[in-house]
Amino acid sequence: MVKKNIIWIFVVFSSLLNAQVNEVGIWLGGSNLIGDVGATLFINPKSAAGGLLYKYNKNPRIAYRIGLTNLTLDLNDAEARNEIQQSFQVALQKTITELSVGIEFNFFEYNLAIRKQHHTPYLFLGLAALQYKIAQSTSVLVSQDNRVNYENERSLAIPFGIGYKRQLFRNIAFAIETRWQYAFKDNIDDSSFIAENLIPNTFSEKAKFNNNTTNDWYNFTGISLVYTFGRPACYTTSKH
Repeated sequence: MVKKNIIWIFVVFSSLLNAQVNEVGIWLGGSNLIGDVGATLFINPKSAAGGLLYKYNKNPRIAYRIGLTNLTLDLNDAEARNEIQQSFQVALQKTITELSVGIEFNFFEYNLAIRKQHHTPYLFLGLAALQYKIAQSTSVLVSQDNRVNYENERSLAIPFGIGYKRQLFRNIAFAIETRWQYAFKDNIDDSSFIAENLIPNTFSEKAKFNNNTTNDWYNFTGISLVYTFGRPACYTTSKH
């Protein structure tokens, strides 16, 4: 039985190597939040982000992928464009851990085994699970003497974006990508907590701080480096 299992594992592993449909690599880049605190630019990769990436190339036009990304968000109302938001003087830092699955649609056929198919723009669409911390407090009023507690929060998001990938050297390829994630919640920036506890009721513009009719967005912009293995490159079916 042990001998048969070893042979079976060897056959499966060999088929993966011969198929060359796999890519493994890393993400490096920046991130930003589009919410009620800080700048509201849709692409503003000022905070560090990075992670791991795996792709399965179904054919030269379609690739499935899984990504684990860690994003930091540095939010500061001083960077906002309008004076009302600047007047709130709110600043905070958040970290999001994201596990995403999705599909890439290549504009052109992408195949490292064929010279004219070493690069292509692509679109990405997927689904992501998020974990981050939100501010909680049992105090009626939060001040320097009252501790703010943070609890883990989970949510889902819909990531989508556009990118460009190209062979760098032999089985090494890189991609440049920007993608946006639409979260299913409006508490990544602690806006409700801040409005209730940190902004005085006497402040005339308080009602304009938290727009609870829209959920939070965040962006990742960066590059990936991947190693592709197997033969022929990026194919699950032969081309005649």
